[in-house]
Amino acid sequence: MPRSNNHVVLGINAYSHDAGAALFVDGKLVFAAEQERYDRVKHSPAFPRGAIEAALRHAGLTPDDVGHVAFCWRRDMAIRNKLGYFLAGFPRTLPFLLERPDGLPGRVGYLQAVRSLPRDLKDAAISAPITYVEHHRAHAAQAWRLGDAAQTDIVVADGMGEWDTTTWWHAANGVLERGGARTYPQSLGKFYAAVTQHLGFRPESGEGKTMGLAPFGNDTLVEPLRELVVPRLRVSEFGFAHGRTCMAGPAFERRFGPPRAPDAPIEQRHQDLARAAQVALEDAILELLPQRRSDRLALAGGVFLNCVLNGRLRREAGYESVSVFPAAGDAGAAAGAAAEVLDLQPQGIEHAYWGDGFDGPTVQGAIDSHAGDFDVERVEDPADVAAEALAAGALVGWFSGRMEFGPRALGARSILADPRLPDVQLRINRDVKFREDFRPFAPAILSEKADEWFEGAAASPFMLFTFPVRESRRERIPGVVHVDGSARVQTVDDRTGHEAFRSVLESFERRTGLPLLLNTSFNVRGEPIVRTPQEALSVFARGALDVLILEDRVVRKRNPSPLPA
Repeated sequence: MPRSNNHVVLGINAYSHDAGAALFVDGKLVFAAEQERYDRVKHSPAFPRGAIEAALRHAGLTPDDVGHVAFCWRRDMAIRNKLGYFLAGFPRTLPFLLERPDGLPGRVGYLQAVRSLPRDLKDAAISAPITYVEHHRAHAAQAWRLGDAAQTDIVVADGMGEWDTTTWWHAANGVLERGGARTYPQSLGKFYAAVTQHLGFRPESGEGKTMGLAPFGNDTLVEPLRELVVPRLRVSEFGFAHGRTCMAGPAFERRFGPPRAPDAPIEQRHQDLARAAQVALEDAILELLPQRRSDRLALAGGVFLNCVLNGRLRREAGYESVSVFPAAGDAGAAAGAAAEVLDLQPQGIEHAYWGDGFDGPTVQGAIDSHAGDFDVERVEDPADVAAEALAAGALVGWFSGRMEFGPRALGARSILADPRLPDVQLRINRDVKFREDFRPFAPAILSEKADEWFEGAAASPFMLFTFPVRESRRERIPGVVHVDGSARVQTVDDRTGHEAFRSVLESFERRTGLPLLLNTSFNVRGEPIVRTPQEALSVFARGALDVLILEDRVVRKRNPSPLPA
């Protein structure tokens, strides 16, 4: 691979949730990964030294080869805006100083942490100049510069980027132009996080649980909550606006009842509140869409990891196409910052397999460390072996190729199952992932067959859109149909960059007539997706997986539980 200091650019996100790194060589993305996969802290806020070292190792480079560093935050972090807001609201805003967010440095400490970037880079032996890219511009760049549309409208929405919370952009004629913006505390990301926390889940981590719980609710709380959100947040009703780490706050609790304790039973009122939050978020985003200047819409920011929202935008926003970068959140902004510094023109990211891969000796070394615990066989066609086991009712851990970038398992670090099994959702949630029973699972389907199974199906290679399952098909695949009849779909074509995973689907279809499988992330509750063969073996040993495919090794337990009839 060519080495040129002028053409090796490292993008970084650090000190907030979802730290990560992305490496570009000669204008091409060659590696990207989240730091959580290295320090095993979910949504890690750390300086991403592990991800950086892996990126350089993959590219055959040293720290001296890095010619430029792009950081996806402004260096001043909009301190004047924040200080003015704090003083204007004093003393109600004292919690900004007195209450520390869970898992993150205090607000002042966070500003100081950003200033430590040059020191942390020096400790990693990187001495390249740094460009600080405005956070929402980095998000917009990941949506456009790493997309495939020369002209597109763009919406960025998250909790807060410096001071912006929602921004509108337009890209055309090679230029990325900023349009309008909403600023803190008008934050739909913070609103949804506040409800997530009120429901007993971790904010800025458990929003997917709120989304998954929503279809179980009824409409009793939709209007009472919607009136606090649309067309603008009534910020006095939310604790986060004053810096409270109890993000919903007393006024919200008076309206909607006390918060649920983590691991307490989920009641109907919790389901109803989750539904209300989901509807309010969707309605608010639809109202905030910019005046259409293109037939394409690109989305970025953590809000757009909400695949139900994305599915509704695809149906109702009036665009011919809607796209989302696979790592829509802050880890993806690291790639966007580097793309912005490089002034890349759209180059179309067709897959998300930008992380670590492992060679045969490394895989065998991990297996050897468990000598005597498993039966291991090396095979010529692991995809066919996996499909045979799946058709027989096995739960299969699938570890193949380079790791996915982003929060979704897309067939490199996946748990797979036959979606026809009526109890498969319960088996995986309780006995493999050790998580809440209500959590749904996604189908991965051969792209050319998607329309036969899902209404309005379109390309969804990164599992970031939901579609209704065709009513005539629902009884055949109960394992991947959510309570509202929808599914979060991953379409797998022959350009995905992961031929082995497509081969599993093709082989399973030959055996069963079914062109889809249940696909969920290879991890257990509270842990990041596995990165290494050793981590895959650990999850396999702890739970009820029946078979583990580690590249071309088939691993089975010595005393397996009988498969269901």
